[in-house]
Amino acid sequence: MEARIGSRAKAQQIGGNLNTLIMLRVKNTETAMILTDQLDEVELVTTMSASQASDSNNPLDFSDFTSRNEDRLSARLGPMIGPADLVRLPKGQAFALIEGGKLYKLRMPLPDAAHDPMMPEDLAAVAEDMQSRYLRVTPGEFAPGSGWGSGLTIGAAGPRDPDDWLRQVVVEGKGGDL
Repeated sequence: MEARIGSRAKAQQIGGNLNTLIMLRVKNTETAMILTDQLDEVELVTTMSASQASDSNNPLDFSDFTSRNEDRLSARLGPMIGPADLVRLPKGQAFALIEGGKLYKLRMPLPDAAHDPMMPEDLAAVAEDMQSRYLRVTPGEFAPGSGWGSGLTIGAAGPRDPDDWLRQVVVEGKGGDL
């Protein structure tokens, strides 16, 4: 975001206003730390198993050997996930920080054209389908300050589904005064 905005401070201000952050695999730890620095430390519990056996040289002793097994628990504070976890994420997986603090791990199915007859052949096919379905408007067709769509000129045919017109509109350019 910093490259687009041109200022690190402004990019951080914009990022600070987001309540949900979804992060796929990243290439550097600095980007990963945008997510990991927002997480609390958690208590990490580890177990250690210990076994001991000893024999007896005393011929008067009733036992020939003794043994002992024990499990030791220890706890320490540590990060919930670290930047390296985001760098090593497999394809189709992500972490989502929702509502400012709830962390979820997401798994998304990867598209497989061999088993899906509805999968388009390539990105050009997706673009052609969008051009045939969507209504084109220019940013000037929206009346600034009048709310979503109240100044929209749809034309004689109108949208296919009047309750869902916004999803069907592709705005060319940067969006004007939206």
